[in-house]
Amino acid sequence: MKKLLLATTLSIALFAGHINLNVDNSNLKRIAPNQNGMVLSFAPIVKKVIPSVVNISTEKIVEVKFPEQFKRFFNEPFFKRFFGPFSEKPQKRKEFALGSGVILSKDGYIVTNYHVVSGATKIIVKTIDGKKYKAKLIGSDPKTDLAVIKIDAKNLKPITITDSSKVEVGDLVLAVGNPFGLRESVSAGIVSALNRNSIGLNDYENFIQTDAAINPGNSGGALVDMKGRLIGINSAIISRSGGNNGIGFAIPSNMVKFVVTSLIKNGKVVRGYLGVKISNIDSSKAKLYGIDHGVLINQVQPNSAAEKAGLKPGDIIVAVDGEEVKNAGELRNKIAFKGAGAVVTLKVYRNGKFITIKAKLQALKTKKITLNDIESLKGVTLKEKNHKVIIENVEPNTYASMIGLKKGDVISRIKTIKTGKWVEIHSLEQLQKLLKGLKKGDALAEIKRGNTIFIIQI
Repeated sequence: MKKLLLATTLSIALFAGHINLNVDNSNLKRIAPNQNGMVLSFAPIVKKVIPSVVNISTEKIVEVKFPEQFKRFFNEPFFKRFFGPFSEKPQKRKEFALGSGVILSKDGYIVTNYHVVSGATKIIVKTIDGKKYKAKLIGSDPKTDLAVIKIDAKNLKPITITDSSKVEVGDLVLAVGNPFGLRESVSAGIVSALNRNSIGLNDYENFIQTDAAINPGNSGGALVDMKGRLIGINSAIISRSGGNNGIGFAIPSNMVKFVVTSLIKNGKVVRGYLGVKISNIDSSKAKLYGIDHGVLINQVQPNSAAEKAGLKPGDIIVAVDGEEVKNAGELRNKIAFKGAGAVVTLKVYRNGKFITIKAKLQALKTKKITLNDIESLKGVTLKEKNHKVIIENVEPNTYASMIGLKKGDVISRIKTIKTGKWVEIHSLEQLQKLLKGLKKGDALAEIKRGNTIFIIQI
């Protein structure tokens, strides 16, 4: 009797709540993949793309010199007796790496990742027909992890590039490259997300996220749509094991086009600079300013493009050239990749009204900073030059001077308790982001001093 009463009560409660569920129990028509003699296949797309993807192998010679404390240790009489005198001569070793690249022109221009060719003394490109070519580096841009190389060849098959802004989440994609050194490997997936930034991999990030398998060696390969058109260059994965976990990132083709064109034309990338310090609109700012989207200008730099255009602190930029901006990272990318000298139209929210302001962008210049906000690097002045972070000055009687940092040292890599892996350093902003909030001793720094490489804890 109790069970019956309970069932009746539940039924009444459900009907009393007036829940209208959207139910579709209609039958599905199922067909076999080979219906009417047709087979579902990516083969036609793969045949179109594979001739445009190459294998890249690199060779790098690294000189390693032991730090002073190791010299003193190995020069002790006990060790000399058994192992002989310690050699102070830097030891040379070869490092080899594999990656992928994508052909851009019939006469041999190829785009790949910067980290694939960084520091290489020899770059060998192998094409689909098995031919090998020695390549030369045309230019690189560590801030986007892109590089252009060239081989002396003719009648190559360049890939077709499309507008990555037209890509949508859910689109089918193929990743083509050479994972683990295997030739012409293809994996399929979908676009998982767009405009991924603040990942911490590059300075400028606007990644296409995909679950198509991207593994070591696939870097620099092609991410293509169902027409075989390039929508991105495979760049990185997020993985605890180092293998594919279904979270891969590709640099969108629109960013690739800007960087590649600049590198081929000028040998470097000259980005646009507006001259503002910005922040996102959070819930508290939305209440204060009366708008829940856009990017807030906190400060306008003197003599900058922003000041000359009439932008003011408190202005909120909601669109650039008619394209909506959702966060600070997105605005930074849009401005940077318009290029120096470009005139942009900004839609700005000011005092409850929308206004239009035109600004002529300046060139982004080299920066210098003193890291007094990072405990272990207090009193250290750094500069950014040629995609490297260089120590400009070390104040005496500081922790940095005690551990041996000197003017001219290059901070080449950083490993923190947060990243758990080594990250190459190419900009001051990247270094600040990695070290922000860390305590003394929470990071390791790889320092290059001439031909000497050593590691210190900071």
